[in-house]
Amino acid sequence: MTEPDAKTQSLGRLEGAVTKLFCKHATVASLQDIASGFRRVSLAGDALRGVAWTPGQKVQLMLGGWVQRTYTPLSWDIDRGVLELLAYVHGEGPGAAWARALVPGASCAVFGPRSSLDLQRVARPALLFGDETSFGLAHALRFTRARAEGVHLVLEVTSKQISSVALDAIDVSGAHLIERGPGDQHLNEIRELATQLVATHAIGAGVLSGRAPSIAHVGKHLRQLGLPRAQLQTKAYWAPGKAGLD
Repeated sequence: MTEPDAKTQSLGRLEGAVTKLFCKHATVASLQDIASGFRRVSLAGDALRGVAWTPGQKVQLMLGGWVQRTYTPLSWDIDRGVLELLAYVHGEGPGAAWARALVPGASCAVFGPRSSLDLQRVARPALLFGDETSFGLAHALRFTRARAEGVHLVLEVTSKQISSVALDAIDVSGAHLIERGPGDQHLNEIRELATQLVATHAIGAGVLSGRAPSIAHVGKHLRQLGLPRAQLQTKAYWAPGKAGLD
């Protein structure tokens, strides 16, 4: 095995110092594989107590090598110091490898919470569009201000069956699940569904997340349907050929 050079060692020490200074230390308290590719992760630690957190804010998990991945917590018990998140374990990227290899007792460095999408100002009725990486956000929006009514979920997914199981496990029901098709043909179905929902439910606000090209497509269509740009919040989590955008 090749020994790390001086520069690599120096960067490693710097990263360790930065992590210690700015991140919260926690350990994996429990893991639950709720569906194929989905792991519910519970993190615990004294540093997670007394934190000012609101649903929809994000945290970043530091994976080492200056790599981090962003998650929208499902819940945060600030009295017990317990944070829950849903990890989508897909592909071979750093985030998937990290989530796949987690074991109880593993150490984690948590940066945040920080502002992301402002769910408190999302007017009802609203449409949330996203994919498997948006399930935590869907949970947060449904439970913001304890108002699940008036939120219509449209999610592009690889498997309706698997995604339904995962969503049920985090108490999110009633989502419209559209399976991906070759050449993004499924976006035609999403566009038709969005047109129907806007017309029948007088939707006037949207939260768009997940894959960047899909967000652009759906956002353009919603604006054509008359939704004001100011009422559309967007956050791209990933794009083809890229990863870890937020």
